[in-house]
Amino acid sequence: MNATEQKTLDASQARAAKTLKYERQLTRCRVSPCGRYLVAGGQEPLLHRWDLETEQRTTLEGHTGWIADLAFETGGKRLFSADYHGTVHCWEYAAAEPKPLWTIREAHAGWIRALAVSPDSNLLATAGNDRFVRLWSTTDGAKVRELSGHAGYIFSVAFHPGGKSLVSGDLFGRILEWEVGTGVQKREFDAKTLHTRGDDFLADVGGVRALAFDREGNRLAAAGMTDAKSNTFCPGTPAAILFDWESGSAQQLRVKEKSDGYINAVRFLADGTLAGQGEGSGGAALWFWKPGDAEPFHVVKGQSGYDLDVHPDGMRIVVPLFAPIGHGGNGRRAMKREEYTANGTQVTVFELFAKPV
Repeated sequence: MNATEQKTLDASQARAAKTLKYERQLTRCRVSPCGRYLVAGGQEPLLHRWDLETEQRTTLEGHTGWIADLAFETGGKRLFSADYHGTVHCWEYAAAEPKPLWTIREAHAGWIRALAVSPDSNLLATAGNDRFVRLWSTTDGAKVRELSGHAGYIFSVAFHPGGKSLVSGDLFGRILEWEVGTGVQKREFDAKTLHTRGDDFLADVGGVRALAFDREGNRLAAAGMTDAKSNTFCPGTPAAILFDWESGSAQQLRVKEKSDGYINAVRFLADGTLAGQGEGSGGAALWFWKPGDAEPFHVVKGQSGYDLDVHPDGMRIVVPLFAPIGHGGNGRRAMKREEYTANGTQVTVFELFAKPV
């Protein structure tokens, strides 16, 4: 029996239990439905699969651009991955040497930003900079439906646990709900506080960077940043909005830490706790909110994190954390400036229970 099965979920006890190091920046990570593997990708055209027990790493080759997002099917054997060149691959993730089972070339024009798999694992949703959401058959990658209605880049997508609705969030803080069976837009959730465009800005800042439903589908969390002070380094306040799915009413969740980044990922734990991972100089943290509370009850400060996933046992979460190697954020060496060393990643597994005595 897994040791964590004897523990009680308590996010206030969150602590780093295992770290998997890699020499390049990884910005996306997911844990397989079987709980054995962790797959991550980022600023290179490769995926990396770690066995969480042995820490053995296997590289999956097939993409030609940086990895944009990852998604496993529910309880199955397939992994889906997307890149900044608009390509989607489907993999049998547990194979000794995984190869793409099928591929969608030019699924989107340019960057794909987000993936989501339907609760029944029959559909894959993709979204990107071309402002479309598209639905694909997970059997062979055939296009099922295209959803049009966003005016800005789409950063996030999520299926409602009931399977009949899909939500997508964009640069301007608009969250649209779609009827999966017809593609009809049903309603809009207002997350415009996650978008800023000052009079002196050269670009829009913000957007709905992450979306997540709780287990029952009663609450929808949207994450990003509010009150950006400029469009250079984007200092502001990491924030999330919690929507009641039935009524659409919203609760603003804020943090005290100042940052030049976003809450990049949110996930609900089994007890209703919301976890959010942020990035930024001096303000990066992993935050935890109890249901109904606007202020986090626990904060784990650390390096910038770009994603967050919950292990199937419900007692662990994984985060790809920035690991500075060079001089400054660009990896430049202080003494030999003609040489460049890429910054790395520490994919960190946090345990969410009291440490055994």
